[in-house]
Amino acid sequence: MDLSETNLDVTEVKSAVEPDDRLKVNVFQRSFAVLEYVVRAGHPVAPSDIAEHLHLPKPTVYRMIESFEAQGFLRRQFASRRIGIGPRLADFGFDVVRASIQHAPRRSILNALVAEVGETCNIGTLEGNEIVYLDRVEAKHWPLRLNFHIGSRVPLHCTAIGKLFLAHLPANQREKLLSAMDMTALTPHTIVDRSALETELQAIAVDGLSVDREEYTIGVVCVAAPIFNKKGEIQAGVAIQAPAARMSVADAERHREALLLAAKEIGASFMLK
Repeated sequence: MDLSETNLDVTEVKSAVEPDDRLKVNVFQRSFAVLEYVVRAGHPVAPSDIAEHLHLPKPTVYRMIESFEAQGFLRRQFASRRIGIGPRLADFGFDVVRASIQHAPRRSILNALVAEVGETCNIGTLEGNEIVYLDRVEAKHWPLRLNFHIGSRVPLHCTAIGKLFLAHLPANQREKLLSAMDMTALTPHTIVDRSALETELQAIAVDGLSVDREEYTIGVVCVAAPIFNKKGEIQAGVAIQAPAARMSVADAERHREALLLAAKEIGASFMLK
């Protein structure tokens, strides 16, 4: 077989394969584009918005949404029929973040903070109307441990990081969260009165630290500092958490400088992205 024949065969193979390859790539691109649009929107969106933004036929978008719903990646809001992030996509996103954190500067900062204060420390962020733990380092030399882990979700009104977000979020977003909040009393120390909570949030905004005084779990004290982005917006919180028998509220206050420094360093590590 001569060179010209070889070239002809390759061309024929390309002509037979490339359309299918392009189709596969196009399907993947469309799928990720739909997911990306829903995630970045920050709120439930209408299927027609997706179709218009991505220049896709509406029937195609509806078929993709149905498939993603069946797999748990997207979720339809029953009242409005709008599309939001599904549990599987949310878990996938946090798995990615947690995997990257394990080897990032943030883990080193958290390890250093644990070594300095001698207590368990964690990083959490806002997801919907809850705080989810992105990373956590246990103080291993203590025999008594707390039953929390990376991915744990906790309420806003009775946790240190939750109250941090409520104190630092824009007024309209805070009002929306507070209005929809079920201020359940989880311990005798939980703040269940909205006006009392708002007074505490004002104090937190001034002081710079937030304290959970056995409000979420009886016998557990937590103190947290906000992590801000370049625009000065809260994006996470770093907290020290310990049994009250080992760390009183006064003891937690003594860790102020170390906690604020760790928050600043973690914020700087986020900004490197």
